[in-house]
Amino acid sequence: MLEALQSSLANVLILLLVSACGWWAARRGTFGEKERAAAAKIVTFTLPFFLFHSVVSKFSHEALIELLQTAFVPFVTVGINTAISLLLIRFGLVRREVRGAFVASFTGSTVLFVGVPLTTALYGPEGIPYLLVYFFANLVFIWTAGLYAVKLDGVAARGGPKPALVSPESLRMLLSPPFLAFLAGLFAVAVPIPVPDVVAGTTRTIGAITSPLALLFIGIVVHRVGLEPFKHLPLELKLVLASCFIIRPLVMYLVTMPLDMDEMMRRVFVTSSAMPVSSVIAVLCRSAGADDAFVSEAVGVTTIGLVAALPLLWAIANFA
Repeated sequence: MLEALQSSLANVLILLLVSACGWWAARRGTFGEKERAAAAKIVTFTLPFFLFHSVVSKFSHEALIELLQTAFVPFVTVGINTAISLLLIRFGLVRREVRGAFVASFTGSTVLFVGVPLTTALYGPEGIPYLLVYFFANLVFIWTAGLYAVKLDGVAARGGPKPALVSPESLRMLLSPPFLAFLAGLFAVAVPIPVPDVVAGTTRTIGAITSPLALLFIGIVVHRVGLEPFKHLPLELKLVLASCFIIRPLVMYLVTMPLDMDEMMRRVFVTSSAMPVSSVIAVLCRSAGADDAFVSEAVGVTTIGLVAALPLLWAIANFA
């Protein structure tokens, strides 16, 4: 037990040190805006390879059946979190002009970009398939309810017809490369189809780039944002921070406690729910005419907040 705790703590320290390298390089001027954008693009490119290899190498047919039996859990918690954000709006705690952006930021998180290195450090590669289940629920939320909410903000600001909850755009974006790679991996395990060594080796090699680059990217973002935004946080951002690191993990914990499920699955679900706001939401706000500055600030402060929350996530991984 003690050896496992030491190993887990060492992995968390590695996360912090690699992120610190990104912060230091940005502070020195080695990594600027171009390098930050390039790192994001490379991580986005490598993620499908990493996900496919994680599923086919760490999942058995029996484990897949067990996973599918509890795959509904993240959808339930995402629904509860959305309902909480709507209640906060009804209580008058959210400004009218950022209501849709608030709903999307309160629940939508960057599950893969940050979750992959964090989950690997806390649970090893065996935790990735469980992370992907939460990723699917989060993806569906962002491209349906999240997109709908920010479009409502745009309509309120600029006028126009009321948007649809499900649109051709949302259905098209649901079929993103990471999700398709996840489905391909599940199909290969379910059939089952033997994956040729050359394919396994290629996806493993390219996927190995994902975690260290994502951590460097986090360090760059932390340097870029700094601590200045924390001095004058509006109430809405305080609520988003509370959602990321208190409300969402607590909701997941309470929902999973009565269920008979694998302990690692439960812990991965809880830590997966404590991820920063997704930068995709800022892009959606910009295209919809909503308040993208609010979401961009939410992305920044919750990414920094994740660094402060790492000890809590480590405790969840080992004691929850």
